Amino acid sequence: MWDREAPERLKEKFPEAVLAVEESRGEVALRVKEEEISPLCQFLREELSYDMLIDLCGVDYPERQRRFEVVYLLHSMKDNRRLRLKVEVGEGEAVPSVEAIWKAAGWLEREVYDMFGVKFEGHSDLRRILTWEGFQGHPLRKDFPVEGEDFGRYELPPEPPDLHPPKGLLKEGDGRYMVVNMGPQHPATHGVLRVVLKLEGEQIVDAVPVLGHLHRGVEKLAETMTYTQALTLTDRMDYAAALSNNLAYMMTVEKLFGVEPPKRAQYIRVMLAEFSRLTSHLLWIATHALDIGAMTVYFYAFRERETVLDFIEEITGARLTPSFLRIGGVAADLPEGIEEKIGKFLEEFPSRVKEYETLLTKNIIWLKRTRNVGVLPSEEAINYGVTGPVLRGSGVAWDLRKALPYSSYDEFDFDVPVGERGDVYDRYLVRLEEMRQSARIIRQVLDKLRETPPGDIRVDDPRLRPPSKEEVLREIHALTRHFKHFSEGPAPEPGEAYASVEGPKGELGWYLVSDGSPRPYRFRVRPPCFVNLAALPVMVKGHLVADVVSVIGSVDIVLGEIDR
Repeated sequence: MWDREAPERLKEKFPEAVLAVEESRGEVALRVKEEEISPLCQFLREELSYDMLIDLCGVDYPERQRRFEVVYLLHSMKDNRRLRLKVEVGEGEAVPSVEAIWKAAGWLEREVYDMFGVKFEGHSDLRRILTWEGFQGHPLRKDFPVEGEDFGRYELPPEPPDLHPPKGLLKEGDGRYMVVNMGPQHPATHGVLRVVLKLEGEQIVDAVPVLGHLHRGVEKLAETMTYTQALTLTDRMDYAAALSNNLAYMMTVEKLFGVEPPKRAQYIRVMLAEFSRLTSHLLWIATHALDIGAMTVYFYAFRERETVLDFIEEITGARLTPSFLRIGGVAADLPEGIEEKIGKFLEEFPSRVKEYETLLTKNIIWLKRTRNVGVLPSEEAINYGVTGPVLRGSGVAWDLRKALPYSSYDEFDFDVPVGERGDVYDRYLVRLEEMRQSARIIRQVLDKLRETPPGDIRVDDPRLRPPSKEEVLREIHALTRHFKHFSEGPAPEPGEAYASVEGPKGELGWYLVSDGSPRPYRFRVRPPCFVNLAALPVMVKGHLVADVVSVIGSVDIVLGEIDR
């Protein structure tokens, strides 16, 4: 998975550019000179097939002479390999932009600029993205207070900071064009998303998504919490698939600690992750169809979603935000008798999906609203870093569960559906088939669970597993250990790790940096919705205003994850 050959090729090609090769938790990173980042990245893309920029983020190191680190995570679709690059940059200095190499860098570099104040030379539109223009400070710097610099004295500005259209949208001589706002109150934006549309008549000439209305500083908050406490924040991002968030985060924490959950815990995690996919996709088809005008599907899909949520509640104790996973396993084993209930549901579920298909797949109105609308070619999708059903709808058969298996997914048999045209209709068909495949995986999980002994659900490591209540009531040293575990929290060795899952919306990952303390030094979320939404302007250009509703629905966004 991690490329150990590329460093030698790069040192040979750019002998002065590569400053060091680092390895942490089996992951390979190259520290490179900032002025060489553009030609080096160009070489990686053209010669070594690193065609996708998975993530780009910042880390603040105030104790270093050069204060900030810009971290690039690259992926080669051809070779299925990954590589991390790091560039150090001082206060007031600029890093060359890689937007011209990977379009995914457009929004990601804006986020680093907004959160850390690092400038990217040559960027086409370097503006704040999660806070507003005129916001004072950069929230993810270590010296920025958690409660904000204006805590206790905040005043509303005289006019909304985003009242006027983004700069550059209207140019001199554009009198024939009209600019309108879609959102942030529009129900079809699936949250507080504002899309500024530049129109000629009803045809879209340009579109600019405006984010940040729901920004809560999750990454900043998590850096004040222990690794265990921060789990609860992961639920609140993509709240339609909270258990997938739990899994991606806990896998990264376990990588930092160097532990692997027992098989039974891994199987339970797979089951819960696929239940999350079902709840997310069922919510998607219900609201997507309702946005376009098909109401019956809404009631049908929620019927099955309630059943799946019942299973999640019975297993975890909560329906929406369970926080059920633990470092090295899960909080509890499956309740007695639930396997039979799940098995009965799995027998009925394919016929339910068939009902959705009967209502929509050949419906003439549905076809007119979805076919050849929002087309995203495969090359463009990869360039934008798009993942999940949107990428597979564009004909790219790439799924993390197959490409980079985790949590025993390599033991399960399932298919990866792909589209042909990359339009709204193909993304609909992909998600329909994914629901069938999720049910197929869960059925195999039930078989696997029958072969594993009950109770073996958490790694037996005293650093990570607190003593049982029985031990606490019986032994004083167990009480002390229990208190220290929950008051201080376990601390991994210094280093960094990245792990990701194939969430319902795409690749959901965490990049954690440990300084040896019980709290993450850097808590970075790789949000699929945020990256996927950056391709929205390309998908809606040339279409009508009504088509924006179809395209946003087909991307399947959750603003809690986008804004974080």
